[in-house]
Amino acid sequence: MTELALPAGSLQAALVAFAEGADAVYLGMKSFSARAMATNFSFEDLAKLRRQALSQNKKIYVTVNTLVDDEQLPHVFQTLKSIEFLGCDGVIVQDLGLVHLIKTHFPSLPIHGSTQLAVHTIEGVKELARLGFERVVLARELTYEEIKRIREACPEVQLKVFIHGALCYSVSGLCMASEQLCSRSANCGACAQICRNYGTVQADEKVPASLSPLPKQQDTGWFFSMSDLKAGPMAKQLEQLGIDSLKVEGRMKSPAYTGLAARYYRAILDGKETEALDEALSVVFSRRQTGGWLSDYGRKQQNFTIRKAPTLGSTSYPGHRGVRLGLIGVVKQDRAVVHLERDISLRDGLLYFTKGRKEPIDTVKFGVRALYDAYHRSITHASKGETIEVLLPASEPLPHAREALYVISRHDQNPALLNEALPVFQKPIDLTIILEDEKLTLASGTIEQEYPLSLDRAKKAQDVEAHLSTVFSQSDTSYFTLGSYVIENRSSYDLSELFIPLSALKDIRRSWYALLDRSLGAELSAVMQLQPTAQIVQTEALPPRSLLQSSNGLPFYQVFEIRKALEEGKPLEAILCCFEGRYYLPLSPIMFNEAEFFLDMDAIITLLEERNERDLVRFGLNNIGQVSYARAKGLAVYLDVYFYLGNSAAANLALTFGLDLRGAYLWMERTSFDAARWPFSPAVVDEAFKPPLFISRSCFRHDSLLHSCEHCPHRGSWYVTASTDRYHVLVEDCITYVVSAR
Repeated sequence: MTELALPAGSLQAALVAFAEGADAVYLGMKSFSARAMATNFSFEDLAKLRRQALSQNKKIYVTVNTLVDDEQLPHVFQTLKSIEFLGCDGVIVQDLGLVHLIKTHFPSLPIHGSTQLAVHTIEGVKELARLGFERVVLARELTYEEIKRIREACPEVQLKVFIHGALCYSVSGLCMASEQLCSRSANCGACAQICRNYGTVQADEKVPASLSPLPKQQDTGWFFSMSDLKAGPMAKQLEQLGIDSLKVEGRMKSPAYTGLAARYYRAILDGKETEALDEALSVVFSRRQTGGWLSDYGRKQQNFTIRKAPTLGSTSYPGHRGVRLGLIGVVKQDRAVVHLERDISLRDGLLYFTKGRKEPIDTVKFGVRALYDAYHRSITHASKGETIEVLLPASEPLPHAREALYVISRHDQNPALLNEALPVFQKPIDLTIILEDEKLTLASGTIEQEYPLSLDRAKKAQDVEAHLSTVFSQSDTSYFTLGSYVIENRSSYDLSELFIPLSALKDIRRSWYALLDRSLGAELSAVMQLQPTAQIVQTEALPPRSLLQSSNGLPFYQVFEIRKALEEGKPLEAILCCFEGRYYLPLSPIMFNEAEFFLDMDAIITLLEERNERDLVRFGLNNIGQVSYARAKGLAVYLDVYFYLGNSAAANLALTFGLDLRGAYLWMERTSFDAARWPFSPAVVDEAFKPPLFISRSCFRHDSLLHSCEHCPHRGSWYVTASTDRYHVLVEDCITYVVSAR
């Protein structure tokens, strides 16, 4: 069966998800979660949920999916120790340093690859499997056919696919807008949602008008805002394809959203009616909705097929709009006459659009305080098909006739709060109980404690073993409980002759479990001491990263362009950057047509060999899917800026890739590193280097400006101004790159 995994931004959301049919939840701890603003989980919360999951045969996945530096490694080590103690069904990571940490110190924890790793190819999935990943969360930008090819080529790897929720404009893990513009790293859980900002588009006067066409009507909008993914009809197809898990996005959303999403997709997978659930879920939260790349992209793969499906953007309004209640017929002073397309009740939440002052449109949101029927009588509820009057909010702009009214909340949508006063997960321990005439000694692992206890002869035979088992099985609120036990009787009496006061045993039990809990607290709070590296690998000096850019200003090259230039006989110095006698070819971090990418690479290598220039070129790896090719071909490589090399543990893992590694750049959001702990010295990215803010599979020309694919040159150039920021938008072969133009 395909698993249904729901987001849990809080313990309440997780409990609701389980109650409504989710097979699993994914959640973050208080630190190192890509949704840092969610409530997230304390150790106690996770302990409670772990016990519930085990009792209900549900699964828990913990996200530790931010990039960390060496200073943070000891603290993430503490987090992993806590997770290991309680146990979980998978740790979702982006940072390859955490992979090294988990494999070295916490081998019992299954490793799952986050969508932040931007894995979208067969070789990317296979390389993660080689590194020990049991499951890969695929990039959200993949079509069904592309997922199918990965599934067929990688049958041994568990695959998880997003099926519902918000879509990022940029490929996940490649978005640098928040960090570049607001100093808030999306890769560290602090995304500022730059893609939801409103802006104005202008033509690029340096290119022909055909390469910079403006919208036919409005030149303002939310050009980088994506529609939400709602691919319910694809759920059964993905299940039949053998996808292991379907994932709903939304750890920042309410338990009501989590519960309804669980019910909706559970009903789909179980073949039940979903119409009412579909509407209810959209009312709780929905932007404009599409099937995303899964079903509404309009192409099966990255080619120039003319797209006829709806656009993927949500450029007219980026927020929650719910579902349409009906059209406004007449506005009477403080009331609107509406012919209902859906039911309505008092205390429901409504919305209508108005002309904005700073932006093209604004919204008026209000709760229903009064309803009137066709005879102007006050009512509390009205049904679909009726014509009613709704009391409008005072001191707000009035709507116009023929405008739509939307339902954005229901008075009864929030589920009843579930009890969170739950017992915690208790780890069974092996216990040795040593009985002597004047004391009782308890030992488990490295912990041993003596307790004064005078043993007497019983007046009648006692089942001492049963008494001890019963007492020490009752560990109350401790994080430990009795597992197996051994009794060593060193007293002057046979075991059946012993009398042990029950009250004394209970006091010892309370003291013992308190000791275990204190020891656990000390162990989990102990900070790992990072050790100096055992060996130093000498690498080549790399050029300032700002020097490595293509003719259009992007910090990587398209391999088909390099192939063409070589076939035309152009000299290397006219194609690639030269530094200290070596040439550098940084590869693109995206390669949706993997087979074509590697064919172009084959041709490049052949041409370089024919020119006796292969040894002069260093290839920059920007995606995990490029590792196996570089290893097989024996290429001289460096790890480039999109390889997330942010800590010494990631560097140590990189040395296990089997590459001819000539150097590496430090992760672009880091400006320093602790040389004593690194096995080699990475090049720090210079301040002049400015990566793209967004790298998107959403074509700006089609999805944002709404131009037809007919007669499209598959490229273009524009400028967008949003507040004080200005962006240069480039489209190359239907991929969008947005760079800062400040």
